[in-house]
Amino acid sequence: MVEEHITKHHTRMRNIIEWDVIESISRGKKGKSLKVVCPNCKDQRTNKSDRALSINMDKGLAKCHYCEAIAFRKDDSVKFQKTFTLPKQNWKNYTKLSDKIVKYLETERSIRQSTITELGVTQEKYYQPQLRSEVENLVFNYFELDVVVNKKYRDSNKNFTQSKNGKSIFYNLNSIIGKEEAFIVEGEFDVLAMHQCGYKNTISLPNGANDNDEFWINCKDYIKDVKKFYICTDNDHSGEIVSEKIAQRLGRYRCVRVLFEKKDANGQLIAGGDKSVKKSIEDAKHYKTQGTFTVEDMYENIVNLYDQGLPKVIFPKSSSFGDLKDVFSVMRGQLVVATGIPSHGKSNFVEWYVMNLIQDYKMKASFFSPEHHPLELHQSTFIEKFFGRSFWYDNYNCPRIKKEEIKEYKEWANEKLYTTSSENGDFPTWDWLLDVFKEQMFVYGIDIFVIDAFNKVEFNNTSKQELQNIKEVLTKLTMFAQMNNVIIFLVAHPKKMQKGLDDLIMQPDLYSISGSADFRNQAHAGFSIYRYFNDHDTPLGISYKKNDVVFRTEKVKMRYQGEISGEETYKFHIPSGRYYANNVEPLYRLDRNTLSDIHQNTAHKDVNNVKSITLEDAFGEKEEDLPF
Repeated sequence: MVEEHITKHHTRMRNIIEWDVIESISRGKKGKSLKVVCPNCKDQRTNKSDRALSINMDKGLAKCHYCEAIAFRKDDSVKFQKTFTLPKQNWKNYTKLSDKIVKYLETERSIRQSTITELGVTQEKYYQPQLRSEVENLVFNYFELDVVVNKKYRDSNKNFTQSKNGKSIFYNLNSIIGKEEAFIVEGEFDVLAMHQCGYKNTISLPNGANDNDEFWINCKDYIKDVKKFYICTDNDHSGEIVSEKIAQRLGRYRCVRVLFEKKDANGQLIAGGDKSVKKSIEDAKHYKTQGTFTVEDMYENIVNLYDQGLPKVIFPKSSSFGDLKDVFSVMRGQLVVATGIPSHGKSNFVEWYVMNLIQDYKMKASFFSPEHHPLELHQSTFIEKFFGRSFWYDNYNCPRIKKEEIKEYKEWANEKLYTTSSENGDFPTWDWLLDVFKEQMFVYGIDIFVIDAFNKVEFNNTSKQELQNIKEVLTKLTMFAQMNNVIIFLVAHPKKMQKGLDDLIMQPDLYSISGSADFRNQAHAGFSIYRYFNDHDTPLGISYKKNDVVFRTEKVKMRYQGEISGEETYKFHIPSGRYYANNVEPLYRLDRNTLSDIHQNTAHKDVNNVKSITLEDAFGEKEEDLPF
């Protein structure tokens, strides 16, 4: 939520307390949370013993929660690239603005006189080089604490100049000291507009859409503790370029991009008033994120590992999965590879498995499945698995999903299950897909990513050998999962399989995947799916019925995750695309895990009159070509 700073005691600039005074008050104490009586406002307070001044000696920052006075300990170790000259500190002599300027700001810029006063904008006669003469100027005073370190002069013809050899800092820098959020705009008038709309913690780049090191270095100590930045630079090509540079500099993970319908904040205020400015900020979009993790970032997890032991494994809790947890489970930070002969159900099983995980563990999942288009058709398969019934027909003693139930699914899935697709007809590449995943992780909090299938994404460098490309992609996927603590399910097709002694195509393993043994070597875990389309007795004397599906563990990274070559046999439920063990059909809503709903739907039906259809009728294809 955007932090708005509306204060009762706001003047042209925040009151400054010298750091020497703070050190005297603190009496040598150290720490992050000292509270004392504020020397700036205690004489005006009724409650003179109120400890309204919070001091953080570690950060060198103090703030009064009553009068908003601040104190700041400067870091003398910071080296600036050049020296500067302070302008005359006589700005108080020029606070009276002419009626002409006040009228211009109110009628042409929609800026109230109170806003001008609060931000210390003044009027002064000063030499304009373009005109070669002294003229009246509107003056934007650049305060650093209680010192004016630069002045920007603007005349009635939009000519600009500034103090000779002034210090380069953000305009309105004091407004963000001690704040957790900051708004960055591209001009002083935009600061006035944002301030007037309630966003008083707004600063401006000193020289428009230009990014250079000098003012960042000069302001380093003041902005280092800000947790979130709203980048509100102009909505044009230059503004977009500088916004990208700012986000890269500050860290994309703590930046959001604000785009006004008009060019900038002041233009938006003029066109649509306060509400339109606030609407643009509320619609801010997160940047794609990139992360580097320190020990501090991981400290809590390290302590949890020490206290609680090995990480807990994750597995579906529904009884429909039988004893699968004994032979296979997954963990955060892992790449899980699934394979199987085409049409045997590997994609379908992954969907059912993942949907149970997001229900059981309150996770969120994103599916990238180019083979399942259009997206609404793919959603129909999720809806079937959610209700345990067909989206299309009354089928196999199972009534069709009702139209009104689709809304109930939407309410469950809307912030749990996401789909990813390339746009504008572009062929997806691995770099593009991982960038999207990074963005989804930060914006939506995705825990599980499903890629179905590996061969549907293009290598970034097609000039390399396929083996090298596969190795690089799998390395990126494993690192992405580990660094971001997410689970990636990767569906990969096997090469053409040989027939066994029973004249059936053999069940593939991870080494059978087309292209490289790295699918087995680099994966943290993996499994294969094999479906029997007819009754069958194996040479080993094991009997399988039609639509039996064998899950076989191909790899687990940790021994406590399962058992390599362990198996679990399921029945495939045709109407819903679900799988179930122990001959107990999972006829329940996924979010309720109960039989009551299906019983209610069938209570008034004559099951003998349920429409009987073939698989070809249901799916439009022959049995061996089912889209799984």
